[in-house]
Amino acid sequence: MDAKDFQKWQQEKAKELFDYSHKLLDAAKQLSEHHVAEIEWGIKNALDSAKSAAKNDLNTLKDLQQEATKEAAKRAAAYQKKVKSVLKDIGESAADETEKHLEKVRHSLVNWLEDAESKVPAHADKLSKVVNEMSATGQKMFKEGRRIVNQVAEAAEKNIDDLVKKSPGSKKKSD
Repeated sequence: MDAKDFQKWQQEKAKELFDYSHKLLDAAKQLSEHHVAEIEWGIKNALDSAKSAAKNDLNTLKDLQQEATKEAAKRAAAYQKKVKSVLKDIGESAADETEKHLEKVRHSLVNWLEDAESKVPAHADKLSKVVNEMSATGQKMFKEGRRIVNQVAEAAEKNIDDLVKKSPGSKKKSD
């Protein structure tokens, strides 16, 4: 790799890192907007509760607390979905970039082997075939690993959703 190629490669990497940092910044912005909304809701709920407590209106206070509990469960579920969506987007983007780089590495390796074959013809074709198969297998393993990670994340989300659904249901039955 000569100086021009290296400089071009560095510029590409810098651009990719810059783009990725912007994706992370956007994700942080989305989550912080949700946090601000949660804080505002919490303040409103606390003020309503304080007003009811100051008036010694215990029935209204109890109703406010029950309503707040239900609303908090809904908001937690919405937040969970938002976080999952943001993380999934970031994860897919990172995996796509990784896959792209692996393909570049594989391509460079194949080119190097083809160049080596012309210089060292004895048994070079066998070496080339082995390296090519190893590279293809590595690429398949990466894709399979990515698929498994996505399945595990979906299963975890389903389990959390099931738990959230069961939790308010069990409270209603006991009331």
